[in-house]
Amino acid sequence: HLNLDVAQTETVCLVLAGMLQNGKKFDSSRDRNKPFRFKIGRQEVIKGFEEGVTQMSLGQRAKLTCTPEMAYGATGHPGVIPPNATLLFDVELL
Repeated sequence: HLNLDVAQTETVCLVLAGMLQNGKKFDSSRDRNKPFRFKIGRQEVIKGFEEGVTQMSLGQRAKLTCTPEMAYGATGHPGVIPPNATLLFDVELL
């Protein structure tokens, strides 16, 4: 189910904050004062994040929860994301 607004644009631009379930922030485009951009369908981001964003409308703000299966799985992302971590995102589609 691609949202019409997002489906028409191959590259999406958004503001995000990502954190672990314990509240530890691991990424924030707000802190960098620079929007995050990625191309839909190119596997540039974790599966759960892309699936959530493609259901949003431009200007919408949402909270996304990505289970380990839809994120980094049993491997995690060494030094940043522990194995089997559920990730939480606060996302605003620009």
